[in-house]
Amino acid sequence: MRTRRAWLASTFVIFGLLSANDAFAIDPPGGDSHNKPASSARYAVVGYIPNYHVDRLEQFDLNRLTDLIFFSIEPTADGGVDRQTLTPETLSHLQSLKSKHGFRLLVSVGGWGRSNHFAAMARNLANRRRFIVELTRFCVNNQFDGVDYDWEHPANPGEESAYASLISETKKSFQSRRMIVTAALAAWQKMPKEGLKALDRIHLMAYDHEQRHSTVEHATADIDLMIKRGVPASKLCLGAPLYGRMIKDANQVMTYGEIVGRYHPAANVDEVDDCYFNGVETMKRKAAIVRDRGLAGMMIWEVGQDAPGDASLLKAIATDLNAP
Repeated sequence: MRTRRAWLASTFVIFGLLSANDAFAIDPPGGDSHNKPASSARYAVVGYIPNYHVDRLEQFDLNRLTDLIFFSIEPTADGGVDRQTLTPETLSHLQSLKSKHGFRLLVSVGGWGRSNHFAAMARNLANRRRFIVELTRFCVNNQFDGVDYDWEHPANPGEESAYASLISETKKSFQSRRMIVTAALAAWQKMPKEGLKALDRIHLMAYDHEQRHSTVEHATADIDLMIKRGVPASKLCLGAPLYGRMIKDANQVMTYGEIVGRYHPAANVDEVDDCYFNGVETMKRKAAIVRDRGLAGMMIWEVGQDAPGDASLLKAIATDLNAP
């Protein structure tokens, strides 16, 4: 455990680097669009979009989103930012959609298959400091409204502690710039209280359980576990899948859009040909849990897997949560 003196010293170093090191100087954002507030909706409706599905976005009703999270950039082992998945064309498109629809735009760091360098970066103080400086500059210069951490997954208590320090120190760097820090967490993940306290919001990955992988019962149990751990309900966004998994072979998946196109399921159907998914009525039941338990809102993985039009699960979720 670090002492209070060590914590203060590292904080001063981070802010010193941000203000004094020309190599990491941060350019001021152009105009005031960077700090444009997200929708005034009562509940957050958060959608991820991976780099390979950005071109699908415009077929969906993005006005229903309060937050869109681009998935994803990666840390390098020495504290750099690997942004090769975010091309200038993709960034320009995302910013155009943000301006048009008024959602808050966040960038995801890590994720499944993109978390290999978290441990080397986060457990080394110098690397972690450099990363926070680089990430802050990246978000400001590219007009992101915050970051969503997704380390899948810390392997031991030392890595869990380093993750909490990374989150806490990022929050200190972001706070004066009115940027937020969120994280995608599974209910079984351990996170020290320092990290939980610093997060503005937790995107609870209440899916990918065994067999019928994202039932209402799973959602309730995952929420209970997080609240028992001391997470305020008001910080929790309940995650829900826009895809189905085969019950007998979890490695096989179908997007919700593919399920609708092939099977045209009724609103109360969650299972077709051994594939379990969340249909419209199940999403509405989950939205009711969010309202009844005072959660922050709902998160979906991911927007590009939705079905357009009246069958849209994004539409069903947002209508139930934020109907006039």
